[in-house]
Amino acid sequence: MPFIIKNYTGKYAGQRLPQRIFAMLLAVVVMGLGVSLFLLGAMGADPFSTINLGISSRLGLTFGVWQAIFNGILLVIVLFFDRSMLGLGTLGNMFLVGFSADFFNPLLGKLVTSETLPLWARLLFTLGGVALQIIGCSFYVTSNLGMAPYDCISFIVPNKTKIPFRWWRIISDIFCVGVGFLCGARIGLGTLIMAFGTGPLLPLCNKYLAAPVLKIAEIGKSNAQ
Repeated sequence: MPFIIKNYTGKYAGQRLPQRIFAMLLAVVVMGLGVSLFLLGAMGADPFSTINLGISSRLGLTFGVWQAIFNGILLVIVLFFDRSMLGLGTLGNMFLVGFSADFFNPLLGKLVTSETLPLWARLLFTLGGVALQIIGCSFYVTSNLGMAPYDCISFIVPNKTKIPFRWWRIISDIFCVGVGFLCGARIGLGTLIMAFGTGPLLPLCNKYLAAPVLKIAEIGKSNAQ
């Protein structure tokens, strides 16, 4: 899933590095589980997952395989324009979110299917997906080990053009949701919550959850601003 983070360097670059690496790896796996819960809820996912779910279904590829391919394409673009936002976390997000979803999907599918779930259960799975996505993203952001390619481009385009960051992000997210929907991905409550709720909820998780757990007060405080 996409996120917004400032690029921190200097004396905090090596702060609690082993803990941050572990947190990042666990966070992207949790985000993958969140995608699986979105699929069970069948009420939509975050914009970037939506486009990948739609295109992967059209191409007959798993979500993880297509997301890795798409991220690789975006990474090439980022490498040409600005490599400063890349890091170990970039690779973690590129591969582990999608392949974690591929791992959890059949396991959860053996327990329940969205077609047989009542509305209240689908709602619970969707809200669970939202919670895992935001919490996972919070620890991923606070670990400060690099951006996902999609998020790098969200900074590169405004820096290279006159398009404000906010408007570019709205345009790109709408594009992702539109393409995903046309390719067969479901949109709904989960999509709306992730599109409009991540902004206000993520800084709170950064400040009151991820930063205290990782004991990186300075980075956590900066991310919350």
